[in-house]
Amino acid sequence: MHQLTRRHVIATLTSSTVLLCPAILNAQTTTLELDDWADIPDDTPIGQSQTISVDAGISEIEISALEPGEVAVIARPTTDEKYTATGMIQYIAVHRRTEDQIAAADDRDGTIQDPAYFVVNLLCTHKGKAIGITGNPEAPFACTDRGSRHSSVYNASGFGVSGASEDEYLSIPDYTLSVGDSVVLTLT
Repeated sequence: MHQLTRRHVIATLTSSTVLLCPAILNAQTTTLELDDWADIPDDTPIGQSQTISVDAGISEIEISALEPGEVAVIARPTTDEKYTATGMIQYIAVHRRTEDQIAAADDRDGTIQDPAYFVVNLLCTHKGKAIGITGNPEAPFACTDRGSRHSSVYNASGFGVSGASEDEYLSIPDYTLSVGDSVVLTLT
């Protein structure tokens, strides 16, 4: 089993957050203004040093180290062609929501197994580009393609709040979550 550690936390989503992934998301933002994202790669969501890499197939990751408001990213190879723009890598965010985010969350017709842990594919619904972590607790996810006809931004339930994917949801990977003495995410 893989274990998430403090070094895997890429962002703490608070009102005064500083992005912890300078290799890709080299801007500090607490608003939906993402103009500083010009010239960032659109095939990976974060700096590789913070990604938990797992093999294809079933994987278990112990995620107990995540604190409310923190996000970690898991990468695993895939043969699914919808991930062509991300180099055939499926990037999955695990976002431990804050109490405010839980209160405002949408359970997405039962696809969210535990409101405290939001597990989502980081693949934009518009053109399949990578989704990055914004640092904004109200809209923590945004497409890395910041062109004038793209620029999708998603809330803490993965719902598009602006840009080309407005009113669309990010997809949810196949997973199970076991919450007990430890919290274990199993990707299937």
